[in-house]
Amino acid sequence: MPGVAAAITIEDLRRMARRRLPDFLYAPMDLGAGDGAGSARNVARLRERLLVPRCLVDLSSVTQATALFGREYSCPFGVSAIGYAGNFRHNADLILARAAAAANIPFILSGLSNASIESVAQVAPSHVWYQLYGARDPRRTDHLVGRADSSGITVLVMTVDFPVPPRVERIMRSGVRPPAKVEARALPYVLWELMKHPAWTLQFLRHGGSPRLESWSTYVPGAASAAEIAQDAAKQIPSNQTWKDLERIRKLWPGKLVVKGILHPDDASRAIDLGVDAVTVSNHGSVKLNCMPASIDALPSIARAVGGRIPIFFDGGLRSGADILVARCLGAAFCMLGRAALYGLIAGGRPGVDRAIEIMREDVAQTMAMIGCPSTAELGAHFLQAPAS
Repeated sequence: MPGVAAAITIEDLRRMARRRLPDFLYAPMDLGAGDGAGSARNVARLRERLLVPRCLVDLSSVTQATALFGREYSCPFGVSAIGYAGNFRHNADLILARAAAAANIPFILSGLSNASIESVAQVAPSHVWYQLYGARDPRRTDHLVGRADSSGITVLVMTVDFPVPPRVERIMRSGVRPPAKVEARALPYVLWELMKHPAWTLQFLRHGGSPRLESWSTYVPGAASAAEIAQDAAKQIPSNQTWKDLERIRKLWPGKLVVKGILHPDDASRAIDLGVDAVTVSNHGSVKLNCMPASIDALPSIARAVGGRIPIFFDGGLRSGADILVARCLGAAFCMLGRAALYGLIAGGRPGVDRAIEIMREDVAQTMAMIGCPSTAELGAHFLQAPAS
């Protein structure tokens, strides 16, 4: 069976990931909320946008280097936050951070990471951003912010679109609730899936089963188990954050502050008024609801509302270099890969993540050359096919 080096597209890595991972983990990750229509919509709506090439352009120097927050990254994309990533691969957070640093792109450490904030910041000190989930206890939130600051992290990504737990149908039907809860009725199904996927199962068992949420272990006394720490985290997040919470975090956080989960232009404008440094247009990978618009459909109106005052980031359905360029043409300054990087992680660990990043990097470069665009700074609506009247 070919390894990740043979992957030509992100879809190749997706197929490899599906073969390796038990269905009770793969299906909810891949489908998101509901029956998966929202996740599929994110992908499909990006593919519907077509790029119009320009000819006779000097392409002797094509660069995708992108300036952001006072530094230059090698690509116009980074790796987004992936919660509970350690369930998919041992040491997943550290793998993702190291791969991002090697590629000179940012990595957002999830607020539900298995590795601690401090350990990830140590292995990739200039490339790690931290995703903040506001806790029900604001003291817990403030402490997490302080830990990120003390670790040398300079970009905080406050996720504001998860006020209540989602209804993920595949989890509800399967009876398996990661990280560590399995209903009795699900045992035959789980055992069968474990036997069908021996590589994942052996690694999972060899490293002691479900990993702990180390960033949250600080708040649970004693040698708490993974399940006990997860239960404590679940009592704190998701939580109903408000504009007052964002205002408090803005005053507390000394670095760059990004608000993630914006789909309405009025919310983007209000966030700017409160002093944020960027907003991320995102429907949380369609893990929230099936009935939400695709992220790319929300981007143009938000770009108009922002009017270039701050950078706009984008995630949701990115599977190719063309997708990234489309988002740039519609107003995004930077894109974040979620599932695209995760498929690589599942399929092959560090080599798989490296391959996912390389696929996207190569495809960005190829597509830019083919449409006659020597620099990402020159991308704009003039490269997009006008909608049919």
